[in-house]
Amino acid sequence: MKTKVLIITAVITGLFFLLPEPNESIEPTDSNEQVDENSQSFDQNFIISKVRLFDGFKVFEETDVLIENNKIANIAVNIENKNNFPVLDAQGKTLIPGLIDAHTHAYGEALEDALNFGVTTELDMFTMPAFAQDHFENRDSVTNTNHADLFSATILATTTNGHGTQFGFDIPVLNHVDEVEGFVVERINDGADFIKAVYNSELADRKHFPSVSYEVMVELVESAHKNNRMLVVHVDNLISAKEVINAGADGIVHSFMDSVVDDEFIQSMLNNNAFVVPTLSVLASAVQLSNADELLQNQNLSRFLSKQQKQQLDAKFPAFGIPEQGFRNAMESVSLLAKAGVSILAGSDAPNPGTTHGATLHGELMFLVKAGMTEQQVLHSATGAVSEHFDVGLRGTLKTGAMASMVLLNNNPFDDITHTQNIAKIWKNGSSHKRTTLANTVNNNSIIQPGLVSDFNASLTETQIGQGIIESTDQMAGGKSTVELNQKSHENSEDSYLHVKGEILKGFMYRWSGFSYMLSQDPTQAVNFSQIKQLTFDAKSIDAKQELALLLFEKGSFQPVTHMIKLSKEWQNHVVELSQFKAADLTEVSNISFVISQELGEYEFMIDNIELK
Repeated sequence: MKTKVLIITAVITGLFFLLPEPNESIEPTDSNEQVDENSQSFDQNFIISKVRLFDGFKVFEETDVLIENNKIANIAVNIENKNNFPVLDAQGKTLIPGLIDAHTHAYGEALEDALNFGVTTELDMFTMPAFAQDHFENRDSVTNTNHADLFSATILATTTNGHGTQFGFDIPVLNHVDEVEGFVVERINDGADFIKAVYNSELADRKHFPSVSYEVMVELVESAHKNNRMLVVHVDNLISAKEVINAGADGIVHSFMDSVVDDEFIQSMLNNNAFVVPTLSVLASAVQLSNADELLQNQNLSRFLSKQQKQQLDAKFPAFGIPEQGFRNAMESVSLLAKAGVSILAGSDAPNPGTTHGATLHGELMFLVKAGMTEQQVLHSATGAVSEHFDVGLRGTLKTGAMASMVLLNNNPFDDITHTQNIAKIWKNGSSHKRTTLANTVNNNSIIQPGLVSDFNASLTETQIGQGIIESTDQMAGGKSTVELNQKSHENSEDSYLHVKGEILKGFMYRWSGFSYMLSQDPTQAVNFSQIKQLTFDAKSIDAKQELALLLFEKGSFQPVTHMIKLSKEWQNHVVELSQFKAADLTEVSNISFVISQELGEYEFMIDNIELK
């Protein structure tokens, strides 16, 4: 059951992942978007003429591109149109390869969302094998035109209670060197394209989670390489970064904020031909410096964001106490690494708070320019540079023989990197992609009808409506709070109730303990509560001053709408009008949680007869 606990942990998972969302399509309305003005079909076989071309490495002015059978067949000036293919006059526009996001966590509709913003490939750094395998099967098919291609590490390498275990997934962990080979082979059997690990040095000042040992890290490098896989490593401090690169890791999939890189580290990166994916967008969000507002205010981009994506961009990490100087350290490190010739790859770490699939990669490009990279270097980091390190074929390039996954921009991104957000047209595998937007969205969520959720007489965790009740504490985000759910009988009665007992402990800034009522079997999905007017239940507490927090989560939102309820020492019926959750969209409810939060100490409360009316 704990595998379903994603929603409540969302707001405090810290630099890793959350959930995407669906949307519906409309025609573009920007006055610049005139590439289809003659109603010709630019699919499979066509010519783009007089376009500024960036092939992932170099820029070519006023050139022609021949697309034949969905692939790049020729790039030259004044291509002869022997087959009378449709010709798209793109003078003044810029053609770039489909973008590659080199650090994401893909679930639900993430890959569809990515393609909507010209991201045609995602490198996933932790997802469940079943999701990845579904997308591995057809990523090389020319008919795979409705979502980005996925390359994934599947399950990351961590240790008991280490980072990656807090999300509720039951994943294998590594505690001894002799477990490494089996782990790597299992990932390869899952279809993993590379191996991802999490590491924190014994010498590091900050230890948020337990880490695999250095000996295990060395063995991971050796085993991955022996099995023809790269090893990429999550670190959050310089000393850990130095150790993993010296051990032979191929790249670092976060920058760090504790220190600016030094000459020793830069030289090690160059000697090992290693790369870094800084994920500046999510580091900025962690110190409350997100550029999400700039993305939301740019109509070229924001009108293609779904409601849930806008919520994701609006969301903020808790104030972790990391100083702004930490982000400036990360920016300076990127500048020094890039100037020294170390490969920088662009990655968003979507969909963390302040990020979303597809759109945030454009924000990441903005941050990389602010860090001192040129616009051409930055576009290379999101295209050709990725193909130089990861085995993605010709993705990220526009070369003869490459599949025609590409983006036509209305302006020149080498003058202003924000021009990547002004997209005229997207092709995936040579087929035009019709961009989607929030307008005319159709809500197909299951409509919940009134009825009894549970009287706790038959089962502790199963419910008559929804998918059950499960424990929920801040342990899933690295905290230490505890909870026990037990079925107990009312005095002098055979009727039962739910007894919730726990303790709020120091260990995380946003502490909570209690239970979650899961509404859908798939935690990435939601239900429609529009027919429900009230949520009622009986409750009491051993402490008359105890306050119960009722949290309602919308799908894709990291910030719940909260209603506080004061409990008494006697059984009392509570009626919660759902109209009190004014900020919530009741057609998109994914989770309702009953928790005690923040105040330290032990607690007990009892609840019975949860009903929807």
